[in-house]
Amino acid sequence: MGMELHEQLSIAIAVSDARYTAGRLLNAGDHPRSWPFSQWGVMVAFETQKHLKDVHGTSLNFDWEDDVAEAARHGGKFFDVRSTQIDSILNDFRLLAEATTRAYYPEDRRGRAFDFLRADLSVVCDRSELVLTNVTGHFMVGLSPHRGADLNLWGPHIRKLTMGIGQMAGALTGMNVQELSVHGSHIDGFPTYLDGDIAKVVPATFGGEFDTDFALSMISIQSTVQSARRWAHAECCNTCIAAALKHRFVVLHHSVRSILQLRERAEVRGPVAAAYVKSLSDSADLQKIVSEPFRKLRNGWFHLGLGDIAADLPKNPNILSPVITYTRMEIEEFADLVNQCLNLLAETIDAWLLEGGDSGFTLFDFLRQPSE
Repeated sequence: MGMELHEQLSIAIAVSDARYTAGRLLNAGDHPRSWPFSQWGVMVAFETQKHLKDVHGTSLNFDWEDDVAEAARHGGKFFDVRSTQIDSILNDFRLLAEATTRAYYPEDRRGRAFDFLRADLSVVCDRSELVLTNVTGHFMVGLSPHRGADLNLWGPHIRKLTMGIGQMAGALTGMNVQELSVHGSHIDGFPTYLDGDIAKVVPATFGGEFDTDFALSMISIQSTVQSARRWAHAECCNTCIAAALKHRFVVLHHSVRSILQLRERAEVRGPVAAAYVKSLSDSADLQKIVSEPFRKLRNGWFHLGLGDIAADLPKNPNILSPVITYTRMEIEEFADLVNQCLNLLAETIDAWLLEGGDSGFTLFDFLRQPSE
């Protein structure tokens, strides 16, 4: 008996995700997109691995550490799990920030008089907008605090994750490195790198209303939104273009749901935070992105479980058929909505981030060129 149509479609979606993500990673080089694409790659590899085992009884084993992959996967959902997830993530950021500071300012360091030449925060910017930081990048790839405190462990850690992603892509597509490398290609521009100190930069963000852990968790959401907005694109083929749209939508959906989780938190009762959270919560477009049809789309598209729409699929579905079936929107309309919402979310959080603290300075007043 052959595979049911909706299952064939799930496998086709998994293959397109693997091809697109592996291509983007293989072409990353030293570009900072390797951080968010490693996280996205882990998320789709994890879901594919689970789906193949649960539905088809097929096991794919990757050369990564399962607990690390699990951390990277959950990190991509931010607060979009349950209310207690917020406190867990805040604790992760508190420990990770402390570990990062220890890595750059070890207790046994010599020449403390020259500490002004050190920095424990690296920032990637695109013009005047923050896109990524080293701490939020570490969170993206599931870097635990004990590894964050050891500079020598960062490279091997990321290599294990990317090896697993590559193994997934090879197993699903049958392509070699050269064949995968042509996929997901896109001109990403040249970001700017700046350095600073967590202890100085954080008080000059979000109106100075957040402790370090909360500020970094918000920057993590912003980093992933900005990365998807700028880098989750492809021009090579229609399947990669579709996979990139899925990437942007899932990031957007998790991010909006995470922001909505903040409405009852004590941390956002300050006047600056309250105004921004209300503005985002009141957006009709952002509310639509997390409405029931879009939640079902996220679940089916992300987890590859399309049984609930099996009877509604066309006779010859393609990998974007779930969008139309769940949301009743045409692809162009859906893509426009996703892109508009990503822009709105990124620009609003960026404006919020640039609200200076009591000193009147913004984070850029405490950042410098790495050579300075």
